[in-house]
Amino acid sequence: MAEVFIPMIYEPLEERTVYNEPLHRALTKSRSCVMPDGHTDIIPVGYEWDGSSVPFFLQGTFPRWRHPIASVKHDWRCGQATNRSERKFADEQFEKDVGKTSWWVTKKLAYVGVRFGSFFGIGNRF
Repeated sequence: MAEVFIPMIYEPLEERTVYNEPLHRALTKSRSCVMPDGHTDIIPVGYEWDGSSVPFFLQGTFPRWRHPIASVKHDWRCGQATNRSERKFADEQFEKDVGKTSWWVTKKLAYVGVRFGSFFGIGNRF
């Protein structure tokens, strides 16, 4: 029987757990990320993030580390955002990235969650 090739949507994320921070990860290989102005930024080796910030009562449905690529890109974009429109771009890209590896309803719930967080200033650095 012939082997079936199934292309990966993403290359695997190379990360490690951060010492003394069990809920944090750090990149062991840099990662590219499209930014709001269209240029491609590089998320550097050693960049730390905390996965998807999900309330404890929803972590069974949306585990913190279910979408690590989407969450690292989202955290990077949020950290670089200088205004609300750049933050909204980060949230919209998070929805698209989650949608590449999960169900439609999951990406919609993820988007609602990050927009809710942005309303309260979570992840905003501007």
